[in-house]
Amino acid sequence: MLKVEEYILQRKQEDKLDEFNLDKKVENIKKCIDYIFEYYNNYLNEEDVSEKKIEEDEKIRKYRKQISQYNDEVADWLVNIYEKQHNQKLNNVIGIMLESDCMFYLLHEEADFRALSYEIYPKLIKKYSYLKNDSEMIFNFIKDHYRIKKESKTDVPYISDKLNKWVENTSKQYDVNIERFAFKYLDKFFDNEHMWPRTHKIRVRDKEGIMRTRYDYTKTNNLFNIDKLYIKVSHKPFIKGKKKLLEILMMYIWLTDFEGDEGYFEKYLSRVLGKEA
Repeated sequence: MLKVEEYILQRKQEDKLDEFNLDKKVENIKKCIDYIFEYYNNYLNEEDVSEKKIEEDEKIRKYRKQISQYNDEVADWLVNIYEKQHNQKLNNVIGIMLESDCMFYLLHEEADFRALSYEIYPKLIKKYSYLKNDSEMIFNFIKDHYRIKKESKTDVPYISDKLNKWVENTSKQYDVNIERFAFKYLDKFFDNEHMWPRTHKIRVRDKEGIMRTRYDYTKTNNLFNIDKLYIKVSHKPFIKGKKKLLEILMMYIWLTDFEGDEGYFEKYLSRVLGKEA
């Protein structure tokens, strides 16, 4: 079922009405008025309107349930946009933008969130012009989306006193889920061979006999291209001086979630921690 403005647009196209043709001004005014009468007298009927209202209310109810983790202010904003913009789920749109960069999971100061909102605002309004006056709500959404995503439970078992205390203290003191960051980085790393140093690539034959490139995680230097990553993130107070701990955490996640070679982890720990392992 079309909304009134959609119906008028459709009828204009059918009649090839040119509103800028001033020679037909009176005729065009009459046609536009006729379109409105047609819409309410012929196109709509009470039964259809009632059924449509029930359908829309149910969609809104389901959507509000989907976004129930967001705070009330953000949820109301999302629902308002959903109603007015043809069921546009903006939480998915912005969420994908935010989570495409693993650096999102290292935000911890107000200035970090503000800077990110300034970065994505022009990208959003370029495609969704109706957000032009919603810069503050975009900022609020980013903060609340981060709150939801960083609350994912950590699954790091006991590895060493230093590492486990680091993960725990980073969460408590800075409200940062360092495991989540490491997983997101490795997820991208796994799918992008161009991030792998040439010396860390090996050719292996899979079960189907096809030769494929695999990452050699048994190397002893620059694992997961950590040298480049550390330069990018070492300004963070909870990462500065923790390069080796970050590597150990990433190795655990890599072997557990990407390679399925948990047996290698003890061997790796013995090499990097020695007597501490």
